[in-house]
Amino acid sequence: MAINKSVILALICGTMSLWSNADTPWRLPEVHSMIADAHVDANMGIANSFSSLSLSEARCNGPFADMLPDAPAVDYDVNPVAEKMVDYAAGFLGTRYRLGASGPKAFDCSGFTSYVYRNFGITLHRSSGSQFTQGEKVAVTNLRPGDLLFFSSRSSGRGNVGHVAMVVSVDKVAGTCRFIHASTKKGVTYQTFPDNGYYQRHYIGARRILGTELDSTTEVAVR
Repeated sequence: MAINKSVILALICGTMSLWSNADTPWRLPEVHSMIADAHVDANMGIANSFSSLSLSEARCNGPFADMLPDAPAVDYDVNPVAEKMVDYAAGFLGTRYRLGASGPKAFDCSGFTSYVYRNFGITLHRSSGSQFTQGEKVAVTNLRPGDLLFFSSRSSGRGNVGHVAMVVSVDKVAGTCRFIHASTKKGVTYQTFPDNGYYQRHYIGARRILGTELDSTTEVAVR
């Protein structure tokens, strides 16, 4: 019994000694918390740096790299026909997609662009591949509303035109544009380009129709 009391007394004295030497009874948990917080901060910093670097590299290596803020922007006058064309095309948002359809109740991609242009007195070929031969080639850094963007598709194979869309706006500060097209899944809808995804990987080129020899009229009433 005396031995047990001695052991207990020694344990109590040792515990009190450790307690008195500590700055706070929660010193050990606080240290662990500080270490954990430091690791979290470090990891978050790495993650943020990595994400920022990845986005920066994607923009710099994308087709709009020359349109970044430190690059000189190409100014352009807004074409009044293009403005009307963009507004007219927006009226078909949500219209369903159907292969071979030329509107107005359903469209495929080239059926949509040819329908919109035809309303303004401009005749485009029926297929996206044929439309790619019309008008004038335009650099992706000099896009304007009304220009046509061309992409390959799963059915056409990489490097072959299989999809067409029309530019509706250009943001040279962000280095992006917005286009409208007849999507197989969503019907007529908007899309941002480049998207660091499908459309950026499948981009082939752009063509300008307005202001070229195909554009025989400058003022066409919307029907």
